[in-house]
Amino acid sequence: MMRFLASSTISAALLAGALTAPAIASTSGNSSNANSEVTSQFGPADPSDDQIIIPPNENADARAAAYDNLEPQRDLSVLPPEVAKTRDLLMDAARSGDVERFRPIIDAQPDAPQFSFGVVDQPIQFLRDSSNDGEGLELMAIMLELLEAPYAVQDLGDGRPKMYVWPAYATHNLQGLSDQELVEVYKIVSHLDVEEMRLYGGWYFFRVGIDENGVWQFFVAGD
Repeated sequence: MMRFLASSTISAALLAGALTAPAIASTSGNSSNANSEVTSQFGPADPSDDQIIIPPNENADARAAAYDNLEPQRDLSVLPPEVAKTRDLLMDAARSGDVERFRPIIDAQPDAPQFSFGVVDQPIQFLRDSSNDGEGLELMAIMLELLEAPYAVQDLGDGRPKMYVWPAYATHNLQGLSDQELVEVYKIVSHLDVEEMRLYGGWYFFRVGIDENGVWQFFVAGD
C-alpha cells in the first residue's frame, strides 16, 4: 500500500471544488509543499502524516448521501468479455513500466479517456507530468492497485452503457464498511486517508472506468 492523500496536492485542489490541474498523487516526501497549500487556505497544518489536515466539508452529508454505495464485486469471470479485455490491456501496459504502452489503447478509444476535470491535450505527457517520478510510473502502480481491487457495476440510466468502476469503493461514501471491505480499501489508501475522505463526504482518490462495451472512459482523481 502507498500513502497518497493526506500529504497531497490532490487534497488542497479538491477542497477548492474541482481538480482542474494534473491529478498529482504525492507521497509524504512532498508534504512540505502540500502543507503550505493547506496552510494558505485553512490555517496552520501539522506537518506530520499522522494528522488529518483536511477540515470537514460543510456539504459532506449531502455528498455522502449522493453515493450509490454499490456492492463490491470480486468475480472477474462474470465481466463482459469486452470489459475484461480492456482491463487486461490496461494492466499489461501498467506492468510494463512504459507509459507509451497506453498510447495505442487511448488511440483505439472512440474518445480519449478522461484524465482530469480540465482539458488534457496530450494524455501521455499528462500522465508523466502528473506522476511524482516524472515518467508515469507512480500512476501506473496506482492503476494496477485499482484494477486488482473489487469493482462495482454502475447503472447510469438514460440508455447509457453500464460502467464498471475500479475500485468499487469509488462509488461509496466509505461509511459502514465491513472489516473485509476496509482491508481492501487499505490496500489502496491508508486509514488516515479514509478518515479524510469520510470528512469530505466520500471517495475522491483515483478510479478507473470501463463501460460495458469495453470503452475505457476514465482514469481520474478528484471530485
